[in-house]
Amino acid sequence: MLLLGAAFASLAFAGSAFASFAPKLVVSSATPQAAGGGGPTRIGVVVNNNDDPTAKVSIYIPSGYQIATATPGKLGDVTATAAAADLGGAVLPLTGELDAIAPTAATTAAAAQCGVSPSQTWNLQLTAAGQTLNVPLFVAAGNAAEAAAGFQTKLVVCLPPPDVPAGTPGRATFGAKLLSATFTSSAITQPTATGDYRWTSLWTPYNPGKGTPNPAGSVEVQSLRHIPTQVSLTVTKKKVTATIRKRVKGKIRKVKKVTTLVRFTAKVSENGAAPASATITTTAGGKKVGGATGSFVLAAGKSLTVKATAVVDSDTGSVPTGQPANAAADLFFHDLGAAACVATPAISGGLPCAGATVGGETISASATVKGFR
Repeated sequence: MLLLGAAFASLAFAGSAFASFAPKLVVSSATPQAAGGGGPTRIGVVVNNNDDPTAKVSIYIPSGYQIATATPGKLGDVTATAAAADLGGAVLPLTGELDAIAPTAATTAAAAQCGVSPSQTWNLQLTAAGQTLNVPLFVAAGNAAEAAAGFQTKLVVCLPPPDVPAGTPGRATFGAKLLSATFTSSAITQPTATGDYRWTSLWTPYNPGKGTPNPAGSVEVQSLRHIPTQVSLTVTKKKVTATIRKRVKGKIRKVKKVTTLVRFTAKVSENGAAPASATITTTAGGKKVGGATGSFVLAAGKSLTVKATAVVDSDTGSVPTGQPANAAADLFFHDLGAAACVATPAISGGLPCAGATVGGETISASATVKGFR
């Protein structure tokens, strides 16, 4: 960690220069969210490769989320990417875990330099190119103004500068510039109460090539969570009787044939409202039979499971991991743009509210249907 002195503690967010600094915050669930669900929280961040390097990030957790005091140990997995100046600007994939750790002299000093008094110390332990990188992540109580705005707790991280000359004390390993990170924390539990929860974050870049923070370039970005996000599935059936001609013991006879016409309708809601985007696929017995609505014919007496799977708020893209996109594992999101960002001047000091997202997830509902005889 670069020793940033009192620079962060005395940040004055006057003016703005955010054209070259456009981060994104993405928050979702680690497990599919259902009514009364709760469960661990998944958090992602993204910056562009051509943005100024990130110096400090404060992520504010809205009231309603539960933050446990974690005992030392693993809280979740981490994936990240970073551009390594020392390796010709190559983008490195990083993997590792988020751990709760006991404070050390080094992390205590880092917290002081970051301008934060943590109640807990977590550590992003990342591995890249055979080397382990440790990035302290501090859990701290919100101050009076932050708490009054609905944010009791925040996560704070300060990053070393990647673009100062090699050999400069505190320079980032490999000259690595953070581009993205996704982590899960079992210590942050989603609300069980229905509602719309707005996460916010404050980002401060470095002055390029100088290793000093640039408060005037700071921005606020947000991510929304609508709880519960769920899919409802309605399945109806109708008995269909037809008379067919069939050869029985060498003679053509009229035989009654019974089938079942099954109709289905699936809908997605986020706290009772329609999501920004959703794609629904419905299967019967594991085979696709349609999208959000449709029908199929079931043979007499047969039974199978109808399952509607909804991919919700995932159309913009995913938080990069340095690996090919994985629909089952990556953190996807829908970009709501700057218009959906609601500034919180009580904690941001009038910073520009530059953008908002809603985190994606995949959820499903199923029903068993049995055909008439």
